[in-house]
Amino acid sequence: MTTTERADAGAQQREIAVTVVDTDVHPLPVSTDVLKSYAPAEWVDKIWPTGNAVTPVPHFYDTPDSYKTMSLRLDAAPPGGGFAGSDPDFAAKQLLVEAGVSIASLEPMCDAQLPQAEHVLKSTYNDWLADVWLDKHNGHGRWRGSISVSAQTPDQAAREVERWAGHPYLVQVLMTPQTRGIPFGSPHFDPLYRAAARHGLPVATHLMGQTPFELIPVYPVGNPAHWHDFFASWPLLYVSHLMSLVFDGAFDRHPDLRVVFIEGGFTWAMPVMSRMDRIWQARRGDLPPVRRRPSEYVREHVRFTTQPLEDADTVKFRAYLDMMDLGDNLMFSTDYPHWSYDSPAYAINRFPRDQRERIMRGNATALYRLPGTVKSLPGEPLRDDVVGAEPGVESS
Repeated sequence: MTTTERADAGAQQREIAVTVVDTDVHPLPVSTDVLKSYAPAEWVDKIWPTGNAVTPVPHFYDTPDSYKTMSLRLDAAPPGGGFAGSDPDFAAKQLLVEAGVSIASLEPMCDAQLPQAEHVLKSTYNDWLADVWLDKHNGHGRWRGSISVSAQTPDQAAREVERWAGHPYLVQVLMTPQTRGIPFGSPHFDPLYRAAARHGLPVATHLMGQTPFELIPVYPVGNPAHWHDFFASWPLLYVSHLMSLVFDGAFDRHPDLRVVFIEGGFTWAMPVMSRMDRIWQARRGDLPPVRRRPSEYVREHVRFTTQPLEDADTVKFRAYLDMMDLGDNLMFSTDYPHWSYDSPAYAINRFPRDQRERIMRGNATALYRLPGTVKSLPGEPLRDDVVGAEPGVESS
């Protein structure tokens, strides 16, 4: 039975307004064996010969139970057992019904060391995601997915985009920013960017935490010693890729390209944009591909997701966001089902009032061409406004 047939069977469900779009949710397969069932037979024993062949133990210290919980919320574990994020229906209950998310974008977490193995692994994840989350458990039509591709093999990545382009629920391309020293603005990525732009699909990037040593970003001071060092320093990698996209002319080569930086925060964006503008103004002769101010490219081509929100005084934080003036570039995200989850009710009142609707719903709806209404789920209350919004209250 197809998703369309299931939706027709539930036609008595009422339509409710889309008020919150979550741009960062991480699904997991129930087991490695389930994932293997979607892989080419000749690759199963090559990619999964041992438990850590695809994602070996990272080269930094972590908490003793990190490989059991994978930084997941304990309360998000399905009642029937398994990892948090492995049961689409329980995730829908927790995130869509109880937290009030209208539509959620799914970003599977997977990478591998060898280029061809990574391409096959990500292609396998695409088949699994499309079948399990976007068809069998998407009768409500409220899950959206990402086409996972390998940054190491841009030609194969482009073909993977072509394979899935036109799928009704796959709304973006996803690659990791661990690119073995190749910045995002390099022509290396042009085949992928051309394919994505041709089909109107944004290219999103999200760091992978359980990653092979060779793919961990190496910083000027050396490798991170702990997971929290690694987690806190993600924006440094995003800053480098953002500068490359602008200064190396990727947006001039691909004027329809849109890029989304996921789970790297965003408060760093304004000072980086300002610094790029000053460099461009002083050294324009060295930057012939950059025809406009760098900040103009960022505002037109780049989106940032909000999680993790800074835990700062709310009034001062909102004042800073006002000064940043990035209301058109931010998209709300929860990072469900990880421990760093930002709920809609927590996030909404941290944003300036005139930016809330755009951040919580409008920007993502426009970028991903999402509908204005969705089918309600059993037990879901009728909501006419953004979840948690208190227009008359200014918390401090």
